[in-house]
Amino acid sequence: MMNNTKKWLLYSIYILAAIVFFSYYLFPSEKVKNYVTFGFNRLNSNINISIDHVSPTFPPGLKLYKVNFYDMDNVLLETEQIKVVPNLLSLFRSKIIFFFKGRAYKGILEGKGEFTKNKPEQNVIIEGKFSNNNIKEIPFVKQFIGRNLTGTLEGNFIYRNGGKLGGSHEASFIISDGEIELLTPVFKLKNIHFSKIETEITMENQRLKVKRCIIKASPADGNVSGLVNLREPLGQSYLRLLGVIKPNQEFLAELGKDLPTNLLPKGILSKGVVRIRIYGTLDEPRFFLD
Repeated sequence: MMNNTKKWLLYSIYILAAIVFFSYYLFPSEKVKNYVTFGFNRLNSNINISIDHVSPTFPPGLKLYKVNFYDMDNVLLETEQIKVVPNLLSLFRSKIIFFFKGRAYKGILEGKGEFTKNKPEQNVIIEGKFSNNNIKEIPFVKQFIGRNLTGTLEGNFIYRNGGKLGGSHEASFIISDGEIELLTPVFKLKNIHFSKIETEITMENQRLKVKRCIIKASPADGNVSGLVNLREPLGQSYLRLLGVIKPNQEFLAELGKDLPTNLLPKGILSKGVVRIRIYGTLDEPRFFLD
């Protein structure tokens, strides 16, 4: 009896090893890659992906290597690899749910998605999280703001595709210990170093709403909110932002020695809090203080 049990166990291990071997070495990577690419591009009419190659994973799922996301021909996001695992029970229901996790920009990108099985191009929801990502290397960030930005990114996002009703985006994120380039120098500053930028935004119908943006920087702390009407090219997107800044008094005192009084009146210098309005375009913003 004991010998039969050992023999059965050895056969089971052999069969399992054979299954694993054939799953990996005979896996139809090219066909699966093409299927995944076609399926994703069908889900997202505005965003396309490319994949270098695919391999199976256990528990059942797929590992996608060198996945790039595009808006037309513009690279939005590049990842080293993403592991995608479906919720197995959802495969037998009308709504498919899957989970993903991957490496990108020295950090982690993870989350989950869902879509309706019979209408995959509609009712798509993707929720994701960025952790410890180097924001300087993310292509779409520089494309959008049109200037250099460094720091460590942490945040969450939600994408909803409502089919004919269009899609919407929500995001909240924190960028820590970074620096932002000013294409038009403000008060002789070409770059501003900040300890933290905390932002919450939504986007729908080419309108970006900045619900809040809190900045803690060496020259000043502040917060702004408002709207950005998106246009092509992105540098021509129109700004309507309002907020307040709390300047560093030592910094303002130094500026007061160098700038004409019509640019920085003494009334501004004496205030603890200054209101700010930002109009114009992303490429050529105009600042008003009072």
